[in-house]
Amino acid sequence: MTDEPIRVAPRTRGAHRTITDALSAAPAGAVISIAPGAYAESFRLVRRVTLRPHHGEGSVTIAVPAAAGALTVAAPDCRLHGLVLRGADPAEALLRVEDAAGLTLEGCTVSHGRIEVLGSRGSAVPPDVPVGDIPLDHDLSAELADPTAGGVLVIRRSRLRAARHTALHLTGDALARLDDTAIEGVEGIGVAVSGSAVLRADLLRVHGGSGSALRARDSSRILLRGSVLRGAGRNGVLVQDAAEALLTDCRVERPARSGVRLDHTARAEIDESTLAGARLSGVEVRDQSRLTMRGVHVTGGETGARLRTTEETVLLHCSFLGQKGNGIELTPGADPRLRGVRVAQSGKHGILVGEAARGAFEHCDVIATAFPALHVARDAAPRFRGCRVFNAAQDLGVAEGARPYFENCVAVNVATSRLPGPGDRGHQAPPTPGRPGAPPAPGATGPTPHPAAPLPKPGAAPGAGTGTGTGAGPAPEAEAGTAPEGETKSLPELLAELEELVGLDNVKRDVGGMVKLMQTVRLRQQAGLPAPPLSRHLVFAGNPGTGKTTVARLYGRLLHALGLLARGHLVEVDRSALVGEYVGHTGPKTTEAFQRARGGVLFIDEAYALTPPGVAQDFGQEAIATLVKLMEDHRDEVVVIAAGYPGDMERFIDSNPGLASRFTRSLHFADYIDDELVQIVEHHARKHRYELSDEARKALTTFISAVPRGKRFGNGRAARQLFQQMTERQAMRVAELTDPDAQALMVLDVDDLPLPTP
Repeated sequence: MTDEPIRVAPRTRGAHRTITDALSAAPAGAVISIAPGAYAESFRLVRRVTLRPHHGEGSVTIAVPAAAGALTVAAPDCRLHGLVLRGADPAEALLRVEDAAGLTLEGCTVSHGRIEVLGSRGSAVPPDVPVGDIPLDHDLSAELADPTAGGVLVIRRSRLRAARHTALHLTGDALARLDDTAIEGVEGIGVAVSGSAVLRADLLRVHGGSGSALRARDSSRILLRGSVLRGAGRNGVLVQDAAEALLTDCRVERPARSGVRLDHTARAEIDESTLAGARLSGVEVRDQSRLTMRGVHVTGGETGARLRTTEETVLLHCSFLGQKGNGIELTPGADPRLRGVRVAQSGKHGILVGEAARGAFEHCDVIATAFPALHVARDAAPRFRGCRVFNAAQDLGVAEGARPYFENCVAVNVATSRLPGPGDRGHQAPPTPGRPGAPPAPGATGPTPHPAAPLPKPGAAPGAGTGTGTGAGPAPEAEAGTAPEGETKSLPELLAELEELVGLDNVKRDVGGMVKLMQTVRLRQQAGLPAPPLSRHLVFAGNPGTGKTTVARLYGRLLHALGLLARGHLVEVDRSALVGEYVGHTGPKTTEAFQRARGGVLFIDEAYALTPPGVAQDFGQEAIATLVKLMEDHRDEVVVIAAGYPGDMERFIDSNPGLASRFTRSLHFADYIDDELVQIVEHHARKHRYELSDEARKALTTFISAVPRGKRFGNGRAARQLFQQMTERQAMRVAELTDPDAQALMVLDVDDLPLPTP
């Protein structure tokens, strides 16, 4: 390395005026010291150099012009220290590390553009080394100095923010290490890893974002330690294809869908970590994926663990606390091994073993569940050894045809116990009394237990019950998922629920009119008259957060109440759930999603993404053609709703003549006005037992009216996020009080409103 740094200072004699000029004159190993200021330029590092500010971190901003292309690293062992890198378009690459190049980014801020690390061509061969054998502490110093394969990136003490689609993308056989790095405000995925790339992260923080915090595809691998993934718009960690993930001492908090989700043949190991507050599942394992969890705490959410895989799943000494639904669910074909697992305070069953599932449960405790602690569905054959049930109205529910095996299991403080005693080895419990094929229990005492799981209504699709669930039907999914079915309600109750939605007057009128039309169609059919031609498929056109998914879910339930759909459940998908990555993959993938929606509604979010503009050859066209055929073959079984931005949806419908003939009705979802957004915040407050003071209500109206209505405005989602910010600020305020009473814990005041964005 040269002794004297090369100076960049536009107003200093003898110094270079631009960074590009300095790079042209710099030999390999040079240090370039940059005077404070903003530099509108882009450049390519073709020799090993170091760029740093002359006066401390943050004093130099490199603003890449829109047409200049990304900052590019094409040499080994380059370094950027203390710089602010800003792009012109958040959707474009701002910084690119090429194949066989290496870059260290330390103390930097990268905003309004993504970082790309490119791998070698033809590097998609599955790796030989499993994720558990990869050294997490390896600092990649040798690879930085002499990359022998794909690009290498090390980021320390830095921030990546305000990107669109993703903040960091690793492809091919790229390598990356993130230490003490924050990623925030991404309109999309925090970090996307594909190919056979490897990501190591220590003390990584990913906050917010509209997509998953981390996504691994192909045969890539991600290793996280001491990291926090908070408030992801979809999943905390999404592992797909043959990718692998290792999480150690991590926290995944409040994702909008699942904390960790595995698809296809993915694998994951999660050790000594916490998965908290997922809207759907703490962890969901699907297809032929494999999971091992050790010492993991799962709190809150709809379901703690949803195991839908036929491959090996192992849960050791984990805990599940406070799920609204079931603590642990097994679906058909699942055969996991659980040891030392504790499930407490579930809103439904502690452990639900679905139809034809198996599983070995050793020394597990289930405590204080609202429904029977253990439920075993038809044809299921789980094995329970040394398990205990505490403080429950009923310990066990068994469906006809189930074959559970119990050994040395006990029930403590259980009102109605059907669990075989500890001396009964290899005992199979009979069906639960009150079910078909089960005699009443003689001399049964105590309060009437909750039902284990109601049987489906006559003629309903398998798994269609009244909302308690038997584990037989589809359940909440993440990136391309099935919304949970609501409790069975009458048609007037559902119409009243529709009317209670804030705003959406035109949509309510249109849906109400369609309900009346369908009632008339049904009356004609009952009278032996032919039904008029009627398309139930809809286009929902509107900006994000305007209630499209909520109305779609209600629409399915309305059609179920009318007897026009067997279940009325909602399966939500997007392009990633329909379009494959190679020839022959898309048709089966689209068909699989459609089959899950049979008897209900297939909701295609951002449907226009199936027809990207300016792309002639795209697998999305195959997905559309498959959908059109399936809609014709199953016209009375599935309702398809295509949703997205108004202008883009017109392009989507025009892309295929079959779509135009099947989607004959569009509903427009207008943006919420200020008063409606205030009502949404108040609705969330009532739902969570908060109260707004009069002053806070007035200030809230003023605050919302001042919020910019740009492309990134989230409508109802923005109102929900605002309420969440208010509760967080209130919690910080109340924590300072010596002895707050109940009223102080409930009131949201003016001080709880966030500071307005400048």
